[in-house]
Amino acid sequence: MFLTVSKRSSAGSRVSQRLVSATLAVGVFTTSFTGIWAPALASDASDVLPAEASDLKSETPKEASTSASGAPSDASTSSEFTGKLTYPGQSKPAGNLTVDDVKIEGNRLVPTEDILGVVKTKRGDKFDRDVLLQDLKAINGMGYFDDRSLQALPEMSNGGVLLKIRVQENAPITQFSFEGNQALGSEELSHVFANQLGKPQNLNDLSSSIDKVEHLYHEKGFLLARVVDVKDDPDGNISLKVNEGQIDSVQIGGNRKTKDFIIRNALKLKPGMAYNEKQLTADLRKLYANGYFQDIRRSLQPSPTNPDKYVLKVEVDEKRSGSVGVGGGVDSVAGPFGNLSFSDNNFRGRGQIVSFNSQMGAGMFGQGVNAINNPGNGYMVNKNNYQVEATFIEPNFMKTGTSLAVSGFGRNFSSMMVDQSTQRTLGASATFTKKLRNNMALNLGLIGENTSLRDYSNMFGADGALSQMTNRALATGMASSQAGAAALAQSVRDQQLKGGTFMTVNPSLTYDTRDGVDPTKGTFAKASVGPSLGMGGPSFMKMGVSASKYIPVTKDVTLATNVQAGSALGGMPQFAQYRLGGWNGVRGYRMFSDLGTGTGMLMATAELRSRLPLPRNSKVAKVVDKHVKITAFADVGKVMGNGLTNNLYSRSSMGASVGFGVRLNVPMLGLIRIDYGLPLVSSILGDFTPRVTVGFGDRF
Repeated sequence: MFLTVSKRSSAGSRVSQRLVSATLAVGVFTTSFTGIWAPALASDASDVLPAEASDLKSETPKEASTSASGAPSDASTSSEFTGKLTYPGQSKPAGNLTVDDVKIEGNRLVPTEDILGVVKTKRGDKFDRDVLLQDLKAINGMGYFDDRSLQALPEMSNGGVLLKIRVQENAPITQFSFEGNQALGSEELSHVFANQLGKPQNLNDLSSSIDKVEHLYHEKGFLLARVVDVKDDPDGNISLKVNEGQIDSVQIGGNRKTKDFIIRNALKLKPGMAYNEKQLTADLRKLYANGYFQDIRRSLQPSPTNPDKYVLKVEVDEKRSGSVGVGGGVDSVAGPFGNLSFSDNNFRGRGQIVSFNSQMGAGMFGQGVNAINNPGNGYMVNKNNYQVEATFIEPNFMKTGTSLAVSGFGRNFSSMMVDQSTQRTLGASATFTKKLRNNMALNLGLIGENTSLRDYSNMFGADGALSQMTNRALATGMASSQAGAAALAQSVRDQQLKGGTFMTVNPSLTYDTRDGVDPTKGTFAKASVGPSLGMGGPSFMKMGVSASKYIPVTKDVTLATNVQAGSALGGMPQFAQYRLGGWNGVRGYRMFSDLGTGTGMLMATAELRSRLPLPRNSKVAKVVDKHVKITAFADVGKVMGNGLTNNLYSRSSMGASVGFGVRLNVPMLGLIRIDYGLPLVSSILGDFTPRVTVGFGDRF
């Protein structure tokens, strides 16, 4: 009689039920075991099981199905009995025999209770040979035992049957070893098999663990990894050979202008490494974001020289990378402006960036900005302005993986730091950026610049800076006479208007896990320090940290938070100080006149940014959804130092507010922020009046 069990498992079907010094082929096969019915030596045992009809013979399967690629093929699960038992002179035993007891013999490591747990025949049951066959099958299915030695030994006992089942455990496992694994360490893989150490070899558990190993690889992006061979040694060592799906070569196609090395450098996946789908997808997305290509495709093929390895082919469709622009627009600082620009973001096909931008504006919106953001006090001046900048970026400077950006610039605008003045800056910079592990980057900036300021307070008459400070000095008792107050005001104004030439070294470290330009999740953090050497004047050093966190509250709502702090040592000029107000300061106050400046600053902001709750099944709603967001915010901040100047301008050193706003993405202008804020801390003049603040671009 034969009892044949077919077993299928994507990885387990590569393992024989008995691992005895054998190399196992990749494939799906059927295994069969033998249940040997051995009659007891007692003379009455033949009445129960006739010897001539009791033997169940073993059959070894002659076929094993293996696909041409070495991957396991499918097989259906089946279980059936073949053959039959015969009884001399009668079709079945006379009388109803009862099982007096069931005993398990031969087990050392597998608990008797576990074996009895799969046996249906219990003490007191009627003896049934068919059930006993099922019991033997169930015991064999546990996977711990030698199927050729599995025996059922019924013995007559006091008119009943004493059922003995003899087992022989497979050799115990002493250790697991791995071959071919590079992407995942042996220690990590060993954890999957840890519960099998010290136990008899078990096909079921080993098969399941191999599945888990492959699943572990796949979860980490190694989709081609598989266990291809399993061996067991007499000393109990189980050796597994892993094919991680190595890349034999990387082929580049479709590029006519872009050099091959630009694409290869963008891929962290190199020949000899295991193919990783997650890593390749991330690399190709970054490559696409460079703007060199319209489309990027990839494919995998078995290597013609080594069928166990693969050829990765990356094909690209290039697009035009250069542009020339002539145009104009409107800006809150520049006013109506015209500009001329040129750029090529794939210069010479080497991934280099060359750009030139020039802009000239009328500056005629200064008074408009004063009226909206700074009512009752003139701050910005209406003067022509310009900006010229030329930049060259080498993304892989001297093949070190470090980018280098070199620029020369000239700017002349209404000053954001010093009242009623223009600020001209001429200079050049070189910035090195090295990407590190774990989403970090190291930056080193070298900057040389000359800054000069020109006073236009006489254009504002009684609201001029000198008049304001003189009146404030008399009102607060800082001066006892008109002449003394005027002298004090002139001294402070002279300090405000001081410029100079500075050489700055500015190293910084950034951490960035944001998910896009308008982030909904992730973190951005930056720490910097910048000593500036004054050429012929005082030197100073600025230090700063900033951290932003973006948390998705719902699908349409994001909580954005930011904390930043800065401090300075030495003779820091007014134009380089920190401003508590301004475009990106505490909202709800007059932007330039209620909150002061200082050599130190601490500020925190929390914003709820939300899409409008509109139905998105119409074109109008889709356009609004794309260009409009609403916000609710809370700001708090404080500046330190520069107390005399702030006092003379009646500006507070601390502010806090809550409010709401709208973010509009307007063509030609970019992002416009309109915020309505309610002050929680009074200004120095005792004012809690809510204010509308208009700003441009994201605050953080």
